[in-house]
Amino acid sequence: MKITCISDTHTKHSELELPGGDLLIHSGDFMGSGYGLDDAVDFLNWFEIQDYTHKIFIAGNHDRIFEDNPEGMELVLGAYPTITYLQDSSCTIDGINFYGSPWTPEFCGWAFPIHNDYEDTEHWRKIPEDTDVLITHGPAYGKLDEITTPISLGANPGHLGSKALRLWIDEHNPKVHICGHIHSAQGVLDGYGEVTTHINAACLGEDYKYSNANKYIEWEL
Repeated sequence: MKITCISDTHTKHSELELPGGDLLIHSGDFMGSGYGLDDAVDFLNWFEIQDYTHKIFIAGNHDRIFEDNPEGMELVLGAYPTITYLQDSSCTIDGINFYGSPWTPEFCGWAFPIHNDYEDTEHWRKIPEDTDVLITHGPAYGKLDEITTPISLGANPGHLGSKALRLWIDEHNPKVHICGHIHSAQGVLDGYGEVTTHINAACLGEDYKYSNANKYIEWEL
C-alpha cells in the first residue's frame, strides 16, 4: 500500500497537485482560525475528489469546529462517505490497522489541548495495541518535533512533542507514525535504530507558505 502523507495545509490545500494512489492521509490543520464551516466544507470537497482509493484525515489544533461542534460535524461528514475521519478512533484497510487522534500540548488556547502529564498519558492509553499506522497531529518527543526556522508566535525552542506519546510508541512499535504540527520539522526518520518510521508531513513551512522541501511525502507499507 502506497500512502501519500500531508498535513498543515491551512486552507491552501488547492495548491497541491497530488499523484493519486492507494491512500491519502491528512494529519490535521487544514483550516485557518478553525471557526468557519465554509473552510471545513471547502477542504472536504477538495479531499473527496482526490484520486485515491482510501482517504483518512484527523483534526489539528487549528480545526476548532471539530472540537466545538462534534455533532454538527458528524452530520456534515455524513455527506462524504468516501472519507474516513478519525478522532480517538480506528479503522482497518486491507488488514492494516489505523488509529487517529488530534491532541497536542496546549499552546495559546488552540483546539484539542493537552494541559498536563496526566492528560498526556490518558489520551495515548486509548490507542489499540495492534495499531499499525498511528496518525496524530503532533509529533512524539524527540522525533521531528523541533522548530528549525524562526517564527514570531512565541513558541519555546527545543523538543515540542509529547513525552507520553513517545513512550507509547517505544513500547508498542507501530510500523509508522504520521504527524505534522511542527511545520519546519517536515521529514522522515527511518532506520538507524528506528523500529517505527516517523513521518512529519507538514506541507507549509513556519512562514505558512509551501517553503518546505516537499509538498507531500509518499511511503510504501
